[in-house]
Amino acid sequence: MIAALRGVVTHYDPDTATAWVDVQGVVYEVRIPAFVGEWVGSVEGVPDTTLYTYYHVSERQPAPLLIGFQYLQEREFFRKFIEVPDVGPTKAVRALTRPVSEIARWIEAGDVKALRQLPGIGQRLSQTIVAQLSGKLTQEALLRGEATPTAAVAPTEDLRADAVDALVALQYSRRDAERSVERALEARPGMATLEDLLRAVLEGEAPSEGRA
Repeated sequence: MIAALRGVVTHYDPDTATAWVDVQGVVYEVRIPAFVGEWVGSVEGVPDTTLYTYYHVSERQPAPLLIGFQYLQEREFFRKFIEVPDVGPTKAVRALTRPVSEIARWIEAGDVKALRQLPGIGQRLSQTIVAQLSGKLTQEALLRGEATPTAAVAPTEDLRADAVDALVALQYSRRDAERSVERALEARPGMATLEDLLRAVLEGEAPSEGRA
């Protein structure tokens, strides 16, 4: 399996959603989901660019398919997404027009209506996606945009507000979310990132607590 490519993006065509990546003279054609397209276009010609990739080949699709992502978390989400019945790699590439964190929050919240905004994802498939993946995308849903875990966040007040909003998106009541965030901050006052704070909330609660 080809897990990643490090080289130069020599060409990106948004119309065909493909990029060419030159790795020491070998040029790979990589399919690019729409939400990754802006970033790929911005790094065209930049040396030592890394694309995390998902390699797919099957009896029904014998031609190898490489799909590229900016972050490892995006690739891991994609691997889970295509495990849903009737969602293969090709359909998933077309469907992922929104950031992974946003789609993961829709799934965790059971928001079938929001999922139907994605190309090729109808009512029945939206319901199947929620049924198959709900409860499995907590870490993806807690990503701040597509930031890496070490990304800096705003000062404490903004951090608290962002954490409350993220928990509400995960179907906490706002009152319970505020209480949970306060307890986590009291227990670990030195936390500086949204991901750390939300992980502390989830680790510090019993399964029966927190959600409305």
